[in-house]
Amino acid sequence: MTKQSSIEKSKDLVVSPPPQITGTMSKTRIMTYTFAALLVITIITAILWWPAMTPHPDLGMMVDLSGFMAMPLGAILLVNALIAVGVAVVSDFVIGKAAVDSEVNMMSAAVFGLIVALSYSIGVPTMAMGEMMPISTLCAPGCFIYVALISFIGIVVFKKLQPVVFKGRKIVNPAATAKLLILLPFISSTFLVKEHWASLDVGGLSVPKLTSNLMTEYMGMSWSFADSLVGCYGLPGAADPGSFNSLMLLSKFHGWPGGASSIAVIVVGAVLIFLLRDYFKWRITATYLGSVAVAAIAMSAIYGGDLVTRLLFSLFVGSSIFLAFFMATDPATTPYTRTGQIIFGIGLGVLTVLIQTYMNFFGGALLALVIMNLTVPLLDRIGIHKPFGR
Repeated sequence: MTKQSSIEKSKDLVVSPPPQITGTMSKTRIMTYTFAALLVITIITAILWWPAMTPHPDLGMMVDLSGFMAMPLGAILLVNALIAVGVAVVSDFVIGKAAVDSEVNMMSAAVFGLIVALSYSIGVPTMAMGEMMPISTLCAPGCFIYVALISFIGIVVFKKLQPVVFKGRKIVNPAATAKLLILLPFISSTFLVKEHWASLDVGGLSVPKLTSNLMTEYMGMSWSFADSLVGCYGLPGAADPGSFNSLMLLSKFHGWPGGASSIAVIVVGAVLIFLLRDYFKWRITATYLGSVAVAAIAMSAIYGGDLVTRLLFSLFVGSSIFLAFFMATDPATTPYTRTGQIIFGIGLGVLTVLIQTYMNFFGGALLALVIMNLTVPLLDRIGIHKPFGR
């Protein structure tokens, strides 16, 4: 008999892509908790947004509204959620039954559907009413079509087909990538800053670029970045939309429903982290928010202006705070080593602020997430213990 060597070669042990979930906490239970958390945020946002009617009747003086459905913003969110979840669950079930090697996980599909609905901007911003923009993407019934497309493409291409192409691994976040793909034709008007502002010549305040001191002069008066955002995110028709600080923390109108109330996201996210403390990638959330804060402070030092305004905006704009808890922590498209997660969170935060600042892309976290997803195969090599594989 020949004596076998006790030393294993690295190629003999191969660790499959994450998540490797063992113990009493099953994948279905994790998805159930996550769905419950997202559902709570959906209900809170629907209640907050119910008083806002979109499109606003005043918009009819500039745009033909005959093809639009006047609905409360909260009602549009609920319909979007039903459509996105329904499309995702049905698509997952059909593909799972048609393909023998495809797993059917309806709860995971439902979570994906809610993420799609909560990360899709709806509602025409108050200050953009004077701008000719493709409001069909933001109002009913147009937004229903786009949400359905994003949900379908995300499930079929990026959740089901992507692992087949990349040998069991998902490279990019399905919801983020599907949204970028579907709305790419509207990148100059829906994704970028034009979605959030009205120029001075049509009665708006205009949003100063983030590569400035956040102040602009018009007709002998000074308008701040905070004033502009209050006009954008305040309740349409309200005489006093409230201060900028409370707006960013408590309730914002228009934009990502998932980030409408930053406080609600933080509280619900903290509870979810506690329940899933051994499985939730909280290091990404913590390092992301920390790096966003540091980068925002650096930009304030470079360009001047109100530090608090820039910091609150960078941290609590709807896309940033929701993504921090519910998209950046996706187990399948983020690093599974602790060191990799920390680097991922830092890179995501810095990229988010850079994209917001130099591209005027207020939803820069979405693009930053897809870019950082592409680095995950490299980050997975950092911090892994060799005895457990490669």
